[in-house]
Order: sequence, then structure tokens, then C-alpha cells
Amino acid sequence: QRFLPVRGEDGCFIAFAHAICKDAMNDGSTFSSNPFPDGRLVALNTMSKADHSRVLRYVHSHYTQLGVANLEDRIRAVIERCTDELEDGSGGDVVTWAKRVHMASTLARLGVDWDPTCNTGGPASWNRVDEVIALNDAMVALVAPLGGVGKQYSTLPHGQFLRVLLGLIRSLPPTLLMFLRLGFSCAWEIIRPDVTVLWPPRQPRMGLWWHPELLPLVPRYFLALHKLLTHQSAAEGPLEGIRKGVESGDLKLAEALTLLVQLMVNMTSANALANLVYRLGSEKAAAEEVAADPDRLAAAFVQEVLRLDAPLQRNPRRVARPVAGKWADCPLQEGNQVLLFLGAANMDPTVFEDPDKFRLGRETVPLSFGSGMHYCLGSNLVKLEMRAALECLLRRFSSVEVVSSYQRLVDVDVGNWGFRRLEVRLRRKSA
Repeated sequence: QRFLPVRGEDGCFIAFAHAICKDAMNDGSTFSSNPFPDGRLVALNTMSKADHSRVLRYVHSHYTQLGVANLEDRIRAVIERCTDELEDGSGGDVVTWAKRVHMASTLARLGVDWDPTCNTGGPASWNRVDEVIALNDAMVALVAPLGGVGKQYSTLPHGQFLRVLLGLIRSLPPTLLMFLRLGFSCAWEIIRPDVTVLWPPRQPRMGLWWHPELLPLVPRYFLALHKLLTHQSAAEGPLEGIRKGVESGDLKLAEALTLLVQLMVNMTSANALANLVYRLGSEKAAAEEVAADPDRLAAAFVQEVLRLDAPLQRNPRRVARPVAGKWADCPLQEGNQVLLFLGAANMDPTVFEDPDKFRLGRETVPLSFGSGMHYCLGSNLVKLEMRAALECLLRRFSSVEVVSSYQRLVDVDVGNWGFRRLEVRLRRKSA
């Protein structure tokens, strides 16, 4: 059976075979990447084909392999700075290291000149970057599930609706400011309280019901992004093009701000970097092979990390039309939710021999970045970061040892596969 029903969730199915997941992602007409049926504003990775093509042209060239290559020196400098702080203990654990590496790289790609490597004043130089990371993490927690259907409303603790009401009241002042600065139409299209709070869908269920204390950060984040879009000078990167798209009317302001949210999503990419460090500490034989020949094997190590530890394990889809053709015999109806288990597809034994083993040089590319029209826009940037981080750690340290008390990420989105806390012991190479 290609699609299995989820127990206790009527109208929700899972798929985990490599071929089925890939075919479903490539069939955007049947399986919409937008899990919400209510017409709310969605990000680039969940837009319809027409909207996706219109919006993508403002950013695509900046995220190609060639487009990110000119950032390599800056990314490597950020990684060196973060690794210095990871080694001396001033920069937190691997999770902090990973989040700072990716967010600094993301801001550089956007053309935002917040380069922490230009400031040797210690931890204070990370303040602005850390603030954006915190706002971004809050958005992920509120919008989750990115990779599932969410907890059932029946699991809400007693009195939670009052806590949600309190969160809404506390968010009122910055929300009114958001309406004032962005305009009523734009702010309403972004927030949509009718479908997020008043009449939320049965599936999927957003994380705001479990994290109402974070609600005031939503308008604060969009006000910050609006300031970034309208006031930040950017000699390179997509910011200037997005700004011109809004001025010409081809992009709505709400679309532009939502696009920036997606371009700055940090958690999944930080997962990938932290998973890299974990595998570097746990796959000693493969690490030694790469250390002996990094030019030839670094990319293969990165790919195998992405296969075994897909940073986002699940890809949600919605059945957008009556199933037909090769899907005709599937137990699916229009409007059903389908979770594509990318992490499981990467372990499909019909595609990957000895799938549980870490093996360099596999020919088949994993599905960790998706497939089809919505293939991950930031994949080239993330792979560059991972390869540069791998080379830095192998060059500087003779060993990376994972401290056994690490904590996996389990309380944000069940699709995220990363760490809440990951500490390592770094042993420098002898001179």
C-alpha cells in the first residue's frame, strides 16, 4: 500500500517509499505543497505554479551554485570566527555555532552588511544576528507543523485558551503598529486572524496554540523585515530586486515580507550543520577518509549526512484534486493531508544498499531537499556551508568527540531533525 492512513487522524496519510515520495513531489497538480485550503498567504515553497514562477525570478539567480560561490570567502571567515568561539567556550554549544553560521551566511546572501567577522569586540558583535535567530525560531514554533499535522486540540492543557487570549492581548500594540506602517490590507493578509485564531482548520494545526507567549514576536518580526526591506542598502543580493518588484506592483508587500521569512528560515539549515558535526564525531572511519582527501570526498560526506540525517524529515502535501491515473487505486480523496517521510525515503533499501550504514560515494542523491518545482531554493548555500565547516573542522582538529549528554530537538516541529543541545570536545592538531 503506497499511502498508509494515520491512526487517529481522519483524512491523513503517510508515504515513505523513495519512488512514491519523489513522484508525489513531482506531481504538483495532484499533491499541492500548500497544506492549507483556506486561501491564506503562503511562502514561496508552498505557492501555486504561476505565483511560484512570478516570485522566484526575483531571487533564483542569487541561490544558484554560481550565485552563492562569490560568498565562499565570507562564509569561511564566519565559520572560522564561530569555531574559535566554540573552541574557547565563549560561543555556546554546537547548536549556537550552527545557527550563527547559517544566519550570518543568509544575511550575507541577502546583501545585509552585518558581518560579525569585522567586529572583534567579543560576543556583543553577534547581538543583531542572535536577535534575528530568536525571532526566526519563534516563527517556526508558531507556524509548525512544517512536517506534520500537529498535536490534537484535545491535548491542550487546561486554561490554554486563556493563555492564547493573553498572548493576543500582549501582541496588540505591535500589531496595531504593523497595521499602521504596512497598511491594513498587507497586515491582514499576513496575520489572517480569521483562519489562524478564530476558525482554524482541523488539519494541519499550527503551533501558536501551544506557544501563545510567542505571539507578540510575530508583528515585531514583520516590522523588522519591513525596515530591512525599505531601509537597508544592499549592493548585492536579492533585496534590491525584491524592493523594485514591490515598487512596480508585480510583488505585493505581503508577498515580499513572507518571502523574506522563508529566505531567513534558520532552523532546518542549522539542523544540517549540527548533524554534520555529530556525524563527524560518530563516523570516525569516514572522517579519517575525508581528512586524507578532502577535495575528493568532502562533498560525499556532506551528502551522506544529508541522507541519514535529513534536517526536515517530513514534507506535507494536500490532495488538490480527485486522484486519477497512476494514483487512481490509492485511498486518497481531495482535501486529504499526505505526509511524505523524506527521512524514511532516504533509507529505502530498494534504492540505498545497506541504508543504515554511513557510506561515502553513493550515487543516488537523497530526497532531503525535496524534488520537483519546490526543490529547496537554499540547497546550494547549505551545502557550501556544510562543506566549508567540514573542511575547517578537519583542518584544525585531530578529533571531534560528541559529549553523550546531547539533547535532540523534539518540542518544536516533529519534522525537524536536529539538536536542542550538542556539546563536543575539540582536540587541536599538534603543531
